[in-house]
Amino acid sequence: MESSFAALGWALKKERPRPPDAVDATFIGTAPASSTHWRLAAGALCVSALIFVSVVPFATAQLAAIPPFIAVYQAALVVCDLVTAILLFGQARYERATPLRLLAAGYLFTAGLAVSHTLSFPGLFAPGGLLGASPQSTAWLYMFWHAGFPLFVIAYARLKPAPPAAALKRTAFAGIAAILGAVAALTWLATGGVALLPAIMNGNHYSDALIFVVSSVWLLSLAALYVLWRAKPHSVLDLWLMVVMFAWLCDIGLAAVFNAGRFDVGFYAGRIYGLLAPGSDRPGGRRRAARRRHRRGRDPAAARAARRATRHRQQVRPCLR
Repeated sequence: MESSFAALGWALKKERPRPPDAVDATFIGTAPASSTHWRLAAGALCVSALIFVSVVPFATAQLAAIPPFIAVYQAALVVCDLVTAILLFGQARYERATPLRLLAAGYLFTAGLAVSHTLSFPGLFAPGGLLGASPQSTAWLYMFWHAGFPLFVIAYARLKPAPPAAALKRTAFAGIAAILGAVAALTWLATGGVALLPAIMNGNHYSDALIFVVSSVWLLSLAALYVLWRAKPHSVLDLWLMVVMFAWLCDIGLAAVFNAGRFDVGFYAGRIYGLLAPGSDRPGGRRRAARRRHRRGRDPAAARAARRATRHRQQVRPCLR
């Protein structure tokens, strides 16, 4: 009898929920960045910087217009952003982490504006683009898209110390609706309300007004990278998010700062950076890798004991109801 009560007490102890401040190293949002992660991230940054410096001198060289490239690139980008947003929303729900919800919302925001950008692109689905687009619409959607994501990253970094807080389903759905509403509003501003915005395109080339606009977007991305760097201690997610923001800077630099317009070397190279950036911090693969490492490092006897403990909890759980 005493052994049964002892087993029951042990089971009750095991059934206790995870403390709010407990660190779960299975998830990249809470796992601390190790020296190996830092070396990998440093390698990725060095490669990105080397490619960026090598391409900049040729950024203005004009190439052939390849509309199918835009369609394939944008479709892949939207899929990457949506997958990342879904994974981050799931992780945020598990960890009750408001910063992760904001970051997931940022990826949802970029996916939505990438769709609008694709539909409005001239010559892709219609000679002047869909959605009632004007010659300025696609460029302004690009600026809204690349200025919005750094704001979400800054909000994520600033709210990292916030305690865990469970979100109601209504709140979560309201947040998603707000993001989609913001995407719709910015899409209208770049199409139906484009007369309220300065002209930043002259055909396929940039106007003088673009310099101020794109410089502001670029500085905003640099600010997001700086805020992330200051938000210590860094998790694995923070580290790879910094890699993403560096690739984001390279994307804007090649596609809108150092090039001359559409369909030149910088235009294509910047979009390749943009495609690589969203998936750099995707949680799924790194979470599965962490679980595989955990399983490989587990002692067989400990694994058998864990299975016995699970069966025992299933047996005694009816007694707790």
